[in-house]
Amino acid sequence: MIRRLFKQGSFLAGLFLFVLLLGTSYVNSHFFKEDVGEISQEEYYNNKPLPPSWEHPFGTSAGGIDMFDATLEQTMPTLKFAIVVTIGRMLISLILGFVYGMFYRRLKWLDVFIEGFHFVPTTLLAFLLLYSMRLMDFTIFMEDPDFRWSLTTYILIGVGIPSLAQLVGKETFLALQQEFIQGARVLGGRNLHILAKHVLPSVRGKFLLISSGQMIAVLTLMMHVSILGYYVPGWTAFIGSRYYELMISPWIIFFPVLLLTLLIVSLTLMTNGVRTFLDGDYLRRRSSILSGDRGVRSQSSKSMSF
Repeated sequence: MIRRLFKQGSFLAGLFLFVLLLGTSYVNSHFFKEDVGEISQEEYYNNKPLPPSWEHPFGTSAGGIDMFDATLEQTMPTLKFAIVVTIGRMLISLILGFVYGMFYRRLKWLDVFIEGFHFVPTTLLAFLLLYSMRLMDFTIFMEDPDFRWSLTTYILIGVGIPSLAQLVGKETFLALQQEFIQGARVLGGRNLHILAKHVLPSVRGKFLLISSGQMIAVLTLMMHVSILGYYVPGWTAFIGSRYYELMISPWIIFFPVLLLTLLIVSLTLMTNGVRTFLDGDYLRRRSSILSGDRGVRSQSSKSMSF
């Protein structure tokens, strides 16, 4: 499976771009980053932002901070936060989705409530939750960074669970309707055995596709929430805290947005590669079953053995 996946041009292009971003960030941060030390308030206001030049390809921000170093330095925090939120969403949604799919006929009435989350923008829902928590205890929310980051993480995870759990549940329910799973039930297979031995292997490719799509959605949500004032670590916090400089020093915002866009493009290309691979694999299996290739091959192999 992995070897055939690496033959997909879209997946390879996305993987190359993704590795290039991470590699450039790592090499620059460990070997070429300029150590400016602590900047005093006087230096911050006296050193005005400078546009891109040969010396500073991404320009500088207030205080003379090189935007090339500052932007690449935020690559790993951005990626780590997005991965934590994506993994949190997937783990909780897989558990709830498996239960939802296995008892879908009894829990189908929940679709009426979950469908509402498809029409409410996730950014608006996250903003309302964060704003309400801020009103409940403004001091703790604003003065305790650990509490603020943890709460933001939990909320960004939670707003995506209902729709994602429903999607996983429906995929699980469709997998349970396959004939070989019905046969396993007849032979006495229990729910956990069927789930582990039959459902997971049959839908793992789709779950990989869902995970990559969730990663893109999380990165977009991080940027929207940061622009609304709830800064998330990484490029998105830099964009949210400096967007007012777009008309004065546009390069300060342009390059973080550029790298965030390249990261999303790389994930999109890999997602398209996985989708193309899964579609091709399904068509090959479907055509082989309909044309009877397996039977012909097995019959020919038997004749050759004689």
